[in-house]
Amino acid sequence: MLIGTIEKSRYPRLIIAIVVQGKPINLKFLVDSGFDDEVALSYDQAELFGLEIQDYVKVTYASGEWEDELIAQGKVVWFGEECDVRVILSNDEQPAIGTGLLKNCVMTMNFRNDTLTIEKPIP
Repeated sequence: MLIGTIEKSRYPRLIIAIVVQGKPINLKFLVDSGFDDEVALSYDQAELFGLEIQDYVKVTYASGEWEDELIAQGKVVWFGEECDVRVILSNDEQPAIGTGLLKNCVMTMNFRNDTLTIEKPIP
């Protein structure tokens, strides 16, 4: 089980590691249920971590705007194992994980005690 927090009773956050040159680096990610891909990082973070651009994708933001955003391949530690993830790059400085990474998981947000839990179901 992964355990996170809900900051200010509004922002679900989870610390997971992104793997950079074989070493895990912990980052605090926003858990964004409106983001349907796996991981989002800023351009600056992608450059700092040495991620290579592979392609681009059209992204629709909450404002309704469409943007072409760059895609890189990365690795995160998810439930104790390194896994490959698609990383969407944007101007937003807040790293985020989306529903693409959460698929097949059970997520519970408890706003009474500001906790977030993510469970990987038994297959």
